[in-house]
Amino acid sequence: MTLSRYFSRLFVVRFLAVLCALCALVELLEMLDAVRHLVGTNAGFHNVVVFSVLRLPLAMEQLFLLAVLIGGTLTFRALAQSNAMTVLRSAGMSPYRLLAGLLPLTVVLAAAYYGVVDWGAPAAERSFADWWQTISVQDEEDEPEAQGTVWLRYEGEIVSVTKVTEDGRGLIGLTRYLRKPDGMLSGRITAASAEYAGGVWHLHDAEVLSLAGGTPEVTRRPELNWTDGPQPENFEELALPTRRMQSVKSREVLNGQWAGIAAAAHYRTLMQRSYSAPFLPFLMLLLATPALAGNGRRSSSRGMAVAISLGLLFLVTAGFLSSMSEAGALPPVIAIWTAPLAFAALGFSLLLHYEE
Repeated sequence: MTLSRYFSRLFVVRFLAVLCALCALVELLEMLDAVRHLVGTNAGFHNVVVFSVLRLPLAMEQLFLLAVLIGGTLTFRALAQSNAMTVLRSAGMSPYRLLAGLLPLTVVLAAAYYGVVDWGAPAAERSFADWWQTISVQDEEDEPEAQGTVWLRYEGEIVSVTKVTEDGRGLIGLTRYLRKPDGMLSGRITAASAEYAGGVWHLHDAEVLSLAGGTPEVTRRPELNWTDGPQPENFEELALPTRRMQSVKSREVLNGQWAGIAAAAHYRTLMQRSYSAPFLPFLMLLLATPALAGNGRRSSSRGMAVAISLGLLFLVTAGFLSSMSEAGALPPVIAIWTAPLAFAALGFSLLLHYEE
């Protein structure tokens, strides 16, 4: 237990130092890119603080695993250089027991990383997008960016909206493309505007195009109700330029309970990415074990270079496969889990080689 606390303390200090340094660097670069909006006319230090707080979970999501890798590598390298690992091995303690000693801490890191990926980053991205809309147009030289047409899929329909009001309860330029169960187009409903009231969408100046009889029939309706349309908060969320989403919300999109703007492969990928997140801190720590090679003055930087290279190669490979999954080129389960399983096998083989 004493050794476990000692190893954990060594690792935590290095992990937190690396994570804080990387996050600070990334946020500084992002601030430099947005400095005119943060400290320009009618802006102030408050905006800098809000920017830093809202961007922190996004930076942590990107850098958490890298910090685990570098922190673990520095910890193992310190044990090798101080001959501590040689002494421990002489006392019968193998590298497997060293990793087991770090297991409780790694469980905490896994829970923290899952929370950041599945909850913290999506919530922060949405809050930042909402807040940034009010900040980015403060300068008189800037003009508000025109909102692009929002396309979404909901309960078998394809819907497009030219503009969504800030509270999501008003729509301009609504078009609903009705489809048959086999996916073929069965009709179209267009409306100049729509307003949400009493739990129903009220479409104004609607035009209904029906293709059911083989011959197109067009009817005009001054008022038309849309009883089963998405909720206003759904439209409000879709109008913001965000890509992250909780796994629960992704499942709702796939089940037709929530409208989404991306392809189904995107939401399946987000779900699998969230499911794999708790296992990745364990993997990064495993890939850092080559830094244990050597001892004292004979401890070279070779093991450290191998560990860092393996970790970076995993991150690049996992990112590439994830992109392939979102593009629909690979099944999400295969794309997301192939890299962790392959590199875990490689890590255990290197650990076995070091043990021998």
